[in-house]
This record gives sequence, C-alpha cells and structure tokens, in this order.
Amino acid sequence: MWNCPTCKRTFKSKNQYHSCFVSDKAYHLKRMNEKIQLIFEALLTHLDTYESISIIYLKTCVKINTHATFLSVYTKQNSLELEFQLDRKEDIFPISFCQRISKNRVLHRVVLGELSEFDDQIRAWVNDAYCLIEKKTTDN
Repeated sequence: MWNCPTCKRTFKSKNQYHSCFVSDKAYHLKRMNEKIQLIFEALLTHLDTYESISIIYLKTCVKINTHATFLSVYTKQNSLELEFQLDRKEDIFPISFCQRISKNRVLHRVVLGELSEFDDQIRAWVNDAYCLIEKKTTDN
C-alpha cells in the first residue's frame, strides 16, 4: 500500500497515477439539478446500510470504497451515472454500457434521471458489486 504525500489517499501501487484534487459533497451537489440531488441523497441513504465503506469526493466523480472501489458515481447536471463491476454480464435495461474487463469482472454503467429509476434492481446490483469486493478481499 502507498499513501500519496500530497492528497493522503491510499493506493495499492507506489506512485499510482491519480488526481490529487479532492472535493466534497457540496461541490458535487452544486453540479446537479434538484431532481438529481434527490437521487444522489437516496443513494447515499442506501449506502448507509453498508459496513466499512468510505466515500471519496473527487473532481469528476465520487468513489465508494470498502477495501477497494465498488461503485463510482459521476454527478452530472441532469443525470447520475453509476459504474460498478459484477462477476457476470447483465446486459439488460437499464444497463447503458457493459464490457468484460477481465476473466472474472464485467464493468456496468447505469444512467439515472428520475428518483423512481433508483429501484430494487439498481440496489441489488450495487449490493452485488459491494459483496464481490468484500468476498475478494476476505478470501485473500
């Protein structure tokens, strides 16, 4: 593990490429309209049910970590984009992007524009992404 001397974030590899720009929740809320802010707050409330997570507010996204990142949230004015990895391909609506990135990982992207779209299916995928990272780190 390596701690960046500038931003104090921890990474697996020494001198790992990253941006040292660290923001806060208010920075991201300003970027979103009120409807998207409601989705973001619902997501954060859902994430409160997870153990041992950290939320890192960066310039372009919000990273949700346990032992590693299991969810990236890209805050836009009119949408919230969620990126997560699963151990399987879920190429169904509302998945907008799906790509195998390794033998055991498939990257997924979902774009949310309405609070009703943050439904049980999205929550289940976020949970599966969390469990995948938790399992990987506890098995090693």
